[in-house]
Amino acid sequence: EANMKRKAFLVKYLRRETSLKRAVSGLSNTERRNRGSSPAAARVHKILLEQERHTPIRNVCTIAALFMVVLNINIIKGGGALKSVIGIECGSASFWIAQCLIFICIFSVTVAARSYLLNRGNIKDRIDYKYVEGDIRWDRRTTIIYPAICWVAGFFAGLFGIGGGIVKGPLMLQMGVLPSVASATSACMILFTSFTATTSFAVFGLLVRDYAICCAIMGFIATLVGQTVMSYLLRRYQRNSYIAFSIGIVVFLSAICMTIESIISFREGGLSKSTKFCSA
Repeated sequence: EANMKRKAFLVKYLRRETSLKRAVSGLSNTERRNRGSSPAAARVHKILLEQERHTPIRNVCTIAALFMVVLNINIIKGGGALKSVIGIECGSASFWIAQCLIFICIFSVTVAARSYLLNRGNIKDRIDYKYVEGDIRWDRRTTIIYPAICWVAGFFAGLFGIGGGIVKGPLMLQMGVLPSVASATSACMILFTSFTATTSFAVFGLLVRDYAICCAIMGFIATLVGQTVMSYLLRRYQRNSYIAFSIGIVVFLSAICMTIESIISFREGGLSKSTKFCSA
């Protein structure tokens, strides 16, 4: 029964995608210039609204597939603590080729996502789509700036072991995304970025297992409690500002803690220690 429901959902999704392509191709040049005043444009508008009421399965599958590719390449190429299953030596030419392959895959998906967003934005412009609060207008500028900031956030998240949501949450609020949507989207992104960073640390022998287990349990409990309390406050008071304030408080506290930790490490001489890239 569950398989039948999944198949039915996928069939409906494919039908919506096919209907949108046919409707857009049916727009004449005159109708495109009239911006939404034709029956064909109204049909495209209706299909877009119907699509955006549902989870974009193709996008989710793309993210999951990219995650699995990166995860498997990390495991296959190995590192200082994990031997490669196909005999790749850490620091060798094959090792760096595999590392570059990861960046190529990520960059390719980023380019494809940009093309997808620009295409959707052009379709909405043709039919004079009515944006509501929280919608993002994707254009050539925003599809460059916002992903670039996310790349920087992911870089520092992997470099320092911080959550990329510290940057992505405030970024989406600045973009005009509703706080509840920004919080949920940031949590979804962190699921993939943090797990990828964790596998990289584990491959190079930099993961302290007892700390990792303890922090994972604490993080799960804290997330459950925080989500429960926030859901209660939102239902009772109907104020999205609580989410915005909570994101701001987390960013502020994180900045203070990282500053204190850096000062302590510097005074103890921790910054002067160096290790080889491939050392376990």
